[in-house]
Amino acid sequence: MKKVRLFANIVVVLAVVAQLMACLETQETYSAGFRFSKPSSVRTFVYANTSTDSVVMVCLGNWHITKDTPEATWCTIDEMRGYGNAIYSLGVHFAQNTMNQSRLAQFTVYDTDHPDEAHSSWQYLQYATRGDGSFGSAALVKGITSSDGWEIAVSYDDQSRPVTLTVKGPENYSDNYTMDYNEKSSLLTVNTSNGSHTGTMDIGYQAERLIGAGDTIGYVPQYYSNGVEMSMSRAFNYVASYMRRVQAYAYLMDGRSMTPDSLHNADSLIYYSHWKLVQKPNVVERYKLEYGQMDNRYQTVDANQLLLGMDNCDPLQLISLFRYCRSTSIVTRAMSDKGTINVTTELNSDKSVRRMVVADAIKGTETTYDFTY
Repeated sequence: MKKVRLFANIVVVLAVVAQLMACLETQETYSAGFRFSKPSSVRTFVYANTSTDSVVMVCLGNWHITKDTPEATWCTIDEMRGYGNAIYSLGVHFAQNTMNQSRLAQFTVYDTDHPDEAHSSWQYLQYATRGDGSFGSAALVKGITSSDGWEIAVSYDDQSRPVTLTVKGPENYSDNYTMDYNEKSSLLTVNTSNGSHTGTMDIGYQAERLIGAGDTIGYVPQYYSNGVEMSMSRAFNYVASYMRRVQAYAYLMDGRSMTPDSLHNADSLIYYSHWKLVQKPNVVERYKLEYGQMDNRYQTVDANQLLLGMDNCDPLQLISLFRYCRSTSIVTRAMSDKGTINVTTELNSDKSVRRMVVADAIKGTETTYDFTY
C-alpha cells in the first residue's frame, strides 16, 4: 500500500482524479468524501486467472472498507482502513476461479466519522474463463503427439499461462517459443526462431497484436463494402505474417457475442497460406463448420486449431494467445466444395480432450492427435 499526504491545495488534486461514485459533504466543521482514479467504473471485470489489481483514491477523512460479500474470500484488499487528507494506492488480490462460473465481490468505503454522509461502493466480477478462453479449472495440456510425426510440448506458470512451447515435425523441423508477461509494463513478448515479438496486453494477459522486425501477428478487422469496419462479433481475421510465410484465418461469427464467458462458435473459416522464400503454391480453403456437444474450454489449448493439420496450424492460436479465435465448442465437421473433414474426439473424465482423429477426405488422410496432461 502506498500513501501520499496532501500538503497542497486538495482542489488541484481532485481536478485530475476521475470520479467513481462518491458522496461528498463539506460542512463548516468537517470534510468527508472520496475520489477514485481506480477503479474507473462501479464494476471491474477480471479473468479467472487474473491475480492483481489496485484501488487508487483520495480520502478527505478517516476511512474504512467493508466487504459487502463476506463469502467472496477469493478477493482481498491490502488495507481496510486509513487516515484522511491523503491519496491511497491499495493492492487488490484475486484467487484463481476454478468454479466454472463467474463470481462477484463488492466493497464499500465509508468515512469513519460520517458514514451516512460519505460512502462509495464498487465491485469485481471474476469470469469463469481465463484470459485464453479456457475455464479456470481447465487441464493444462503438456504435450500433443500426432500420427504424422508432429510433437508439441507446453509448460506453464502458476497462473496457467503458457511460458514455453516447442514444436517438432517431420524433416527435422523444430521451433521454440517463449512467452514473457510483464505486468508492470503491460507488455507480452513472444520470442521465436523468427525473433522477438511484443504487444500491449490486457488484464487477461492477451495482446491484440504482436510486432517484430518485419513480422506482424494478430487480429485484423474485416470491412463492409462501404468501408465500415465490422465488429468482431460479426467477422474478423487473424494474420500471422512472418518473414518466411503468411498464414491468415478469416472467422465469420455471424453476430455472436464475444464476451469472455459467452458461447461463440465461428460459422465458417477461410484459410490462406503464402510462402515468401520458397516455391510453394498459395493455399485458399473455405469451410463451413459444424459443432457437437463437446466443450472446447476444458483444456488449455484450442483443439480446433488441429483441424487443418499441424503444417497449417499457427502455434500461437493453438495455445490460445488470441482468445477470440477459440470457438467454445469442438468442431465435428468442416465442409468445403472440395470435400469434408470429419473430426472424432475422445474425452477424459474431466471433459478435457484425450484424443482427436481428423479424417480429411480432401487430402485422403486420417491423423490422430493424442493429448497428455
